[in-house]
Amino acid sequence: MPRTPMLLAVCLSMALPLAAAAQQKPFGGYPNADMEYCAKLSELYVRYIGRSEAGPRVPVTPDVVGGTALAQCKHESTVSEAIPVLERKLLNSGFTLPPRG
Repeated sequence: MPRTPMLLAVCLSMALPLAAAAQQKPFGGYPNADMEYCAKLSELYVRYIGRSEAGPRVPVTPDVVGGTALAQCKHESTVSEAIPVLERKLLNSGFTLPPRG
């Protein structure tokens, strides 16, 4: 067998599992829709609530509950506990929640 077709076959056999693995994580790399939604909530929380309005150098009293929810969003097993906490904190601060899904 000539070298070129054999090399092409080897490259394809190595690339196909990588392509299949990339398709298994929908929603921009998040394993499920809840984690994607939690990431959106986390971004809003960190940007608008989790820091001082006076600027990044002004100290902020840490919100332990919010910080715990942010950490829980990174783990698929605890994301369902984090979503209601972040939703409540955003709604209590007058924000509209991002669309889910």
